[in-house]
Amino acid sequence: MKQSYLTGLWLALLAAPSLSAATPLTSGHTDVGIGYEGAFDLHVHDEENDIEYAPDEAILVVGSAGLQFSPGGNFSFLGPAGTPVWVLPEEENPELLFLGIGAEELAPADWTGNVTLSLTSVTGPGNFYLWNVNSFGVPSVKMDSADGITGADNVSVIPGSHSHYNWGFSTPGTYSVSFEATGLNVLDGPQNSGPVAFQFQVVPEPGTWALAAVGAGALALLGRRSLG
Repeated sequence: MKQSYLTGLWLALLAAPSLSAATPLTSGHTDVGIGYEGAFDLHVHDEENDIEYAPDEAILVVGSAGLQFSPGGNFSFLGPAGTPVWVLPEEENPELLFLGIGAEELAPADWTGNVTLSLTSVTGPGNFYLWNVNSFGVPSVKMDSADGITGADNVSVIPGSHSHYNWGFSTPGTYSVSFEATGLNVLDGPQNSGPVAFQFQVVPEPGTWALAAVGAGALALLGRRSLG
């Protein structure tokens, strides 16, 4: 699997020359970081190696091990049962990037209330989803580009906190996903980062679409085990 994964990644990067100079991050703990020094600083923080990248200097890779299938029902926002979706999960998987939202750099005393991280645009071959799942296995959708991007596509971020979500994509390929941070700084007043684009590469495993043709009932069962 590893060889086919690396081959797929190499081919994908060749097909996206605009990303070829950026550093692909394929596994380990990494965050979309929110900092502030007179203005918001959105960045990528490789926690494993303690390296910060500007958003255009890193590629957040969704490897082939992220392939799951929608169970339908409460997860129907991902498509009908059996629909393939590529996910960076909120629970750590050593084969995948463990992607969080990190606001540890924000001092809670400097902010009135929480900071809001909003989805502003998605460019790519498919849809982007962000959600978490409670202890009863029920999803809470935070962002969903499939039904149009509105002010409801956001997460509330507590200054000084760290959180994880499921990051999903409907189709393999290259995505540019833009987020915007807003908040009320005690000294500086209302702050807005403006849209900041992060680069994602979703890499399929050969035979993915053949797998998608398997009976929907079996796929739904697999999806329940993976997504729940």
